[in-house]
Amino acid sequence: MKLRSLALCGVSALVAGALACSSANPAAPVAPASSSANAAADGSTLKSGTPGPLSPTNDLKLTTATVALSVSGVGLQFAAANPPTIMYRFQVFNPAGTMVDDALVSGTNYTVAKTLADNTRHTWRSRAEVQTGQFGPWSQTASFVTLDPAVIDDPLTNGKTVGAQVGGRFVAGQGWQSLSLTDGINYDLPTPCSDCRLVFDATNFGPQEGLPFLKDLKWVSMASPPEFTSFDAFRDGPWKMHLVQRADFPTGMEIVWRNGRNNESAGADPGDHRIKANSTPITFSSSQVYHFQLDWGPSGYDIQVNGIDVLSMGWGRPYAPTPMRIEIGCIPRAESIIGAIYRNFRLTKH
Repeated sequence: MKLRSLALCGVSALVAGALACSSANPAAPVAPASSSANAAADGSTLKSGTPGPLSPTNDLKLTTATVALSVSGVGLQFAAANPPTIMYRFQVFNPAGTMVDDALVSGTNYTVAKTLADNTRHTWRSRAEVQTGQFGPWSQTASFVTLDPAVIDDPLTNGKTVGAQVGGRFVAGQGWQSLSLTDGINYDLPTPCSDCRLVFDATNFGPQEGLPFLKDLKWVSMASPPEFTSFDAFRDGPWKMHLVQRADFPTGMEIVWRNGRNNESAGADPGDHRIKANSTPITFSSSQVYHFQLDWGPSGYDIQVNGIDVLSMGWGRPYAPTPMRIEIGCIPRAESIIGAIYRNFRLTKH
């Protein structure tokens, strides 16, 4: 009896010891607890990093209707035999602070599914989550401005134009092609676009295209429609604007932008705001596509080619021909670029 009691006591001691060891070394959890009792100071319940907003940020003005959000990825700050899959929640807010989109996706990129107000500043944020409902800290808030509805939106790759075609032809899938010095497309507006952005893509032209004609040829022109009726009317009109490829220098460009008066003094206000550049950073090749962006507003204009600033000048009186015509090429001066192909012609307000 005494021996049996001692044996039982020994077994009890082993069991107790095993239980004690089990309590001291619990199995590693697959994820931290999700109760509010162990939430961090910021309310997060997942020990993860914080996503970093990559794009769009800093009030970027979008150039397409698609809103594509992107963040940097994060990791989990705990060990697990089978770590859970990290997902990312994206939230978008309007200027009033109302959430207008909320989505949980499997990657670090999300294309906004909801329709957002045009030409409006929005903010957004992101955080990591796992399927058990736990979530990490929110990212910093980022911002963007949605696309403004186009005043002119003319792809030109679909075999037609919303403007008035004068000569030329459509090249399937490529755009509209100018075939002579007097080909063009006219876009007439009843009211001026005095604070706007014009973009278009052009290809199939090389350097000094006007050299055989002893002319500086034009990509685009603007004025009031009556000024397009003749060479003299355009030359002397108060709203003459044209963007020029120089014939005398391989990378040369020129801009003549007149804001309300025929005045040949460079920088006169109102009058000619003209830049004649012998060279620019742009090398012209018929095999390349060039993206032109013209911005103008109450204080002046800025012109970029392939994202590079090439011509800019300030003024004190807005450009406001009424009515207003924008023309691909320059028909009244017979100075359109022969062979050039245009597409994605788009005018928006700032």
